[in-house]
Amino acid sequence: MALIQCKNCGKDVSDRAKVCPHCGTQLIEDEVTQPQPIICEECGAEIPQGADSCPNCGCPVPVDGEENTEAPQKVELTSVKIPKLDQRKKKIVVGSIIGVIVLIAAISLIISQMRQATAAQLSADYSENISTVSAAILSSAIQTEEAGNLIHDVWYNCIFEENDPETNEYTRPNGYYLDDFNDALANLFSDETFSQQLSSIKNDQETVTDLMRKMSDPPEEFEDAYEALRELFDAYTEFTNLVINPSGNLQTFTSNFNDADSALLNCYNAMSLYIDA
Repeated sequence: MALIQCKNCGKDVSDRAKVCPHCGTQLIEDEVTQPQPIICEECGAEIPQGADSCPNCGCPVPVDGEENTEAPQKVELTSVKIPKLDQRKKKIVVGSIIGVIVLIAAISLIISQMRQATAAQLSADYSENISTVSAAILSSAIQTEEAGNLIHDVWYNCIFEENDPETNEYTRPNGYYLDDFNDALANLFSDETFSQQLSSIKNDQETVTDLMRKMSDPPEEFEDAYEALRELFDAYTEFTNLVINPSGNLQTFTSNFNDADSALLNCYNAMSLYIDA
């Protein structure tokens, strides 16, 4: 670096100073940016400023912004700007989503209520069926007990020649007692009234059996009630079979009949705990 004299005030200043610090005179003119020369793409010659074609080969000078189809262009990747969603549309979309959520919740609630109602109805129906089956068993058991007692009395009175207005027509049809009790029982079972009573007992037994088949898949809260009902049904079936088809001697029939009658009564008492009043 060297010192020079200011051309205005004559004082010493740096040869790199653009302005004299003493008088403010501009010492160095600002550099004017020279335009970059244009090089012809075809022949490489320099094209004067303002020319529209190469003076050497005549190739036209590309205009700013004009795409040169012959020369490869440099492709710059830029980020894609995603337009914002219109606020009105945004509100509609949000409202639609909320509406769908509310609808789904409402449908789920309705389905849940329907299931609860269905379950409640099934429970009510099953409870009613328990009462129906139990009542059918009791009604049939009463008729069966009457028939069994008559069988016993005819059997007993024929053997021991007991006079009984209810059994005399079977044990002593001609005014004297029959020698074989089987004949007396045959008279009883051929009697139209008693035969109809036995047929009614058989029909009741079939009806109760069909009802029990429908009860075989109880709701969870009725499992204990079903077990009690099943024991009652088994006792009822044994009791009715003894009367429909009596066998053995008088002593075994009487013993089996009394035992079955007591078992049936015990099972019904246990079942009554599950029967609605």
